Amino acid sequence: MLPNGFKVGGIHSGIAKKDKKKDLALFISESPSSAAGMFTKNVVKAAPVLVDIERLRKGDKFFGILANSGCANACTGIEGEEDAKNMCLAIEKSFNLNVGSVLCASTGVIGKHLNISKERLGRSIDLLKNNIGVSIENENDAVLAIMTTDTFVKKASRKIEVASGDIKIWGCVKGAGMIHPNMCGPSTDLHATMLSFILTDAEIKSETLQKILENSSEKSFNCVSVDGDTSTNDTIIVLANGQSGTGELSQSNLEKFEFFFDELTLELAQSIAKDGEGATKFIEVEVKNTKTKIDAKLVASTIATSPLFKTAIFGADANWGRILAAAGRSGVIFDLNKVDIYIGGIQTFKNGKVLNFFEEEAKESLSKKEVKIVIDFNIGKENSRYYTCDFSYDYVKINSSYRS
Repeated sequence: MLPNGFKVGGIHSGIAKKDKKKDLALFISESPSSAAGMFTKNVVKAAPVLVDIERLRKGDKFFGILANSGCANACTGIEGEEDAKNMCLAIEKSFNLNVGSVLCASTGVIGKHLNISKERLGRSIDLLKNNIGVSIENENDAVLAIMTTDTFVKKASRKIEVASGDIKIWGCVKGAGMIHPNMCGPSTDLHATMLSFILTDAEIKSETLQKILENSSEKSFNCVSVDGDTSTNDTIIVLANGQSGTGELSQSNLEKFEFFFDELTLELAQSIAKDGEGATKFIEVEVKNTKTKIDAKLVASTIATSPLFKTAIFGADANWGRILAAAGRSGVIFDLNKVDIYIGGIQTFKNGKVLNFFEEEAKESLSKKEVKIVIDFNIGKENSRYYTCDFSYDYVKINSSYRS
């Protein structure tokens, strides 16, 4: 259910090593769009990230996003930035757009150049131009083209009914490893990679769109982790072309838009954890009743990124000690005698003491595909949720030979 005025698609261009794997995607609007973006805080930023930040800071209107898999174009110097700009330029020329009106993104192996000649790039863009559209197949092709170790297409959509018509939001995401997004907006002085592209036909100014994206990401993309490693390429870009015909949103309709936008980003973020490399279980970590929101998120993040905790969940071991130890090293001060812990719905720890729970019942609960962990500090009113997955043998297999 693509928003009005957008077309998407994906092809095989030869950038990726795998024969016939789709590796070049285009998301494009027929009219100029407001844009918002968030990018990795990693000091080592890939060339497309640097290019996008520079372009978004200028505050112009944008028409599209060109993204590739198979090469991260990271740690490639000035040549890498020129390659990223040339990728955008090829789209701008093909569609007769202003220079600087297309954004870009890359994912894959770090340290390799795109290694695609202008001639081959031109042929690929011509092929891509003829393979964009509004069908489900077009959508899937676009998402397949940005996937690396992902095992399924991750996309979501929402339709918002307002008095003057309907507004659509469509989004996709890729990511299964090297996932611990820690992103900020392009105006800030400044976690395989997470890429997400969100399209909407709502009429929203860039400044408002940026605030909506930042607020939403703080509860979704910045609350998901597979392995605790923040990528050099993490990118979220939102385009809003206003083609719904509903006009500039009133305050009540803007709040309605934000609600559905939050739903969509959370669905996309959770799908990353569900597809974590080698994962067998999706885990939600809920931290309750801390003094501050920052405390709650810090504890949740520390637990969600603990290898000992994640391997315990893989083994269906109700090891409450690993949860408590992670919370204790998070840097948050709390009263141990007030802490309660629930593992898979079973309380294992209360008021600072272990309970005499049934291990077999807990093991059965932890053997399910989705597991929820709750740690309640009982010292405040702030809460946070983090989404992750277990660590299995396959995670090591996948990442021990990623380059080869």
